[in-house]
Parts: sequence; C-alpha cells; structure tokens
Amino acid sequence: MLRSLIRLYLIVLLGGGLAIVFVDQSFSQLFHHRVTQNVRDSVKAYAFVLTDYLERHPGEQRAAALAELQQHGEEGFSLLTMKDVIPVLDTEQLRDLRDGKLVLSMDAKDYYLPLPDGTIVHAHPDEPGNLDIKALAYSLVALATLLSVVLWVHYHWRDLRKLEAAARAFGRGQLSTRADLSKKSNIYDLSKQFNEMARQIEASILHQRDMMHGISHELKTPLARLEFGLALLQSPESPERQRERQLALRRDVRELDELVTELLTLSRLEQGAAHMVLMQVSVSELLDSVAASMAHDVADRALSLSVITAGAPVSHVCDPKLVARALLNLIRNSTRYARHAISLSACLGPAGALVLIVDDDGPGIPITERSRIFEPFHRLDASRDRHTGGFGLGLAIVHRVALVHGGEVRLEESASGGARFLITLPSVPLPAAVGTPGGATAIQDKRGFATKLMV
Repeated sequence: MLRSLIRLYLIVLLGGGLAIVFVDQSFSQLFHHRVTQNVRDSVKAYAFVLTDYLERHPGEQRAAALAELQQHGEEGFSLLTMKDVIPVLDTEQLRDLRDGKLVLSMDAKDYYLPLPDGTIVHAHPDEPGNLDIKALAYSLVALATLLSVVLWVHYHWRDLRKLEAAARAFGRGQLSTRADLSKKSNIYDLSKQFNEMARQIEASILHQRDMMHGISHELKTPLARLEFGLALLQSPESPERQRERQLALRRDVRELDELVTELLTLSRLEQGAAHMVLMQVSVSELLDSVAASMAHDVADRALSLSVITAGAPVSHVCDPKLVARALLNLIRNSTRYARHAISLSACLGPAGALVLIVDDDGPGIPITERSRIFEPFHRLDASRDRHTGGFGLGLAIVHRVALVHGGEVRLEESASGGARFLITLPSVPLPAAVGTPGGATAIQDKRGFATKLMV
C-alpha cells in the first residue's frame, strides 16, 4: 500500500506542478487582452498621478524627476520613444499606445504608459522576493494534497483488501464466498462482477459434482449386472439358458452404450454453439419427420400422435438435427406417461420466434418438481426408474438444445391435465455459408430426413 500511495502522490504532485507552471507561463498570453484591461482598470489612478507628475517636469527635468521617483520604489522606470518600442510590441499594442492607453507586455512584466507629448514611460517593477511565503503556501498545498490522497487511498485500499480476501477464500474452496461492499465504494461494480463470476463458477462446479455423482450411480447397476452375468456364464447350464444369459449381457452393453452416447451429447451441448450447424429448415417437414420416426413406438403403445402446424412459420433457421433430437426426447418422455394422445405442434412466437409444443394427456408433473425436471439424472420418484424414465438425461438435453439456440424450454400443464413442454427458438439470421448449394432449404424428404435424425 505504501508504494502505491507514494506513486500516486508523486504523480499528483507532478501533475499539479506542471499545471502551476503552465498557468504561470501561458495564461498571461492566452488571456492577454483581458489581463491588460484589468490592469488598466486597477492602476487608473496611479497612471493619472504619474502622468500629472511627469507633465509638471517637462524636457530634461523629466529624467531627473523619474530618478527621484525611482528612489522611493523598485519600478525600474525609463523613458522611451515610439521608435524604441516598435521592435518589442505588436501592431495592436502599438495602436493602443497611439490611442493613449496603457500597454502590458505579453509576459505581463512590463508596462508602457504614453504621455501627451509622445514620450513613453517604461516600467519594469521588481517582484517582491517572498520566497518563504511562497514555499509555505506550496507546502500547505502539498500537505493538503497528501491528506486527500491518503484519505482516498485508505477507503479504496480497504475495499480492495476485502475483495482480495474474498478471492483468497474462494480459491481455497469456499465457493459460497462473496465480496460484500457498499454501493458507494469505488470498486462496487468490480465486486458485482466478481460475485457474478463466483456464482457462475460455484454453479458450474456443483453441476459437475452432481454430474459425476449421477454418472457413477448410473454406471454401477449395468456394470454389476455384467459382472454377475459373466460369472453365471461360467456355470454349466443348458444351451437355451446360456443364450438367454448372452442376450441379457448384450442388453446391458447396449444400455451402457446409450448412456455414454447421452453423456457425450450433453457434453457437446454444454460447450455452447460451437458444434451447431444452422440452416433454413421447413417447419412442417421437420415436425412430420420427427412424427414419422416415432410412429412405431406410438403405435406399439396404442397412442395417437397428431401434428399441428397451423399458424407456424413456413421455415426457421436452426440446427435441425439438434431440434429434432429435443423433440424426439420429449415425445419419448410423453409415450411413457400418456394415456391416449400426444400432440406435436408449432406456432409463431414474439419477434419471429418459433415455438414448438409437445402435449400429452398423462398424469402431469407436480408443481414442486417442475423446477428440477431439467436437471441431469433427476427422476420424479422411484416408480420412474430406468425402465420407465430412461437415464434422466433426455430433458437435460432438451434444455441444452434450447439454450444453445438462444432460447428456452418451459413446462406447463396441458388442457387435458398432462404435461406441456414449450421450446422457444428465437429468430436468427441465416449464416453466410450454409450447408447446401445456393442456400436451399437443407432438408430431405420425410423418410430420408427421419433416417438421418436417427443416426
């Protein structure tokens, strides 16, 4: 702190000293006309008396009169003619002399007083040598400046130490640490940025911890079944029983593969929009393709899936593969709980946004659980286990798909009492380089597009 204080004080002193020198040397020239007028007004009586005194001593007596007057002061009087002052005065000053006006030199140290007979009285008064008074005055200014700087640095440094202490505590792992500074503090905005950064880092670390815990928990069950199944394969059993064991092991491997795939998808989405491929997509064909890919699953569960595009925009710029993946996850979620019908619709939102809606007539989701429904590995209750609720990553992927598009996903209650998911995708301009020649709509026929989405 002492080093910073000394540096700041020296900078202030240097700046103040330069300002004083500049004012002393330059202001008399910058405002010469105004200074001259002020001097004329202030010495008007003095000039009248001096003129009257010299007029009473004409000719050769005038020099003696000035010499006698000089004995009573330090004015530095001398008598000049117009010819003598032409080299040292400018045109305007010479004009003022001819008009009988007092003239002040550019540095405000010499006076020229014209007399009625054309003689010019030149005065160069000596400045009083009050160096001790000036030194005392400047010392007081320097002391006042020092006290002001110390006072300012004290409060500034105190707040910086608070911010430093908060940063150290946060670095030691106390993730809930925040910098508590007054709104009047000079670094209040900096502390707000620090607190926001700390909040985001804390949320990210806690999210990673929850993810690691969920991944560990999800991997344990299929790995344990694989280990148990491999042990059973070593025991003597009938060929049919062995085939059943092998099929069960294959299902466990596929389950692990699906879990890893979901985790990789979620990881890529959490990296932001780096992996997005934006293109102009036909909204109706996108929804029809998603519905076509889910037709068999819906039919197997004796459900109906309707697609409604009335009021929807003709096309929208998005990553069709990611958006389709989000819709597929929502429809799969609905097929687990819907009683009779599922609805997939689209409409035009505010500012040209695309709103995608998935409705079902199932039991719905309790209000108390809606705030956590998009968290990874979150399941509502024990009845929604892996066989009915998947890995708990589907809705988390939907949430990330909406975020990377700059939108959001909301959960509401449908008209039939079930769950209603709304994905809002804001309108964005089409990138200059698109994935298809000539900027054409990058979408295949319904069957081909649905096949691509499933890859």
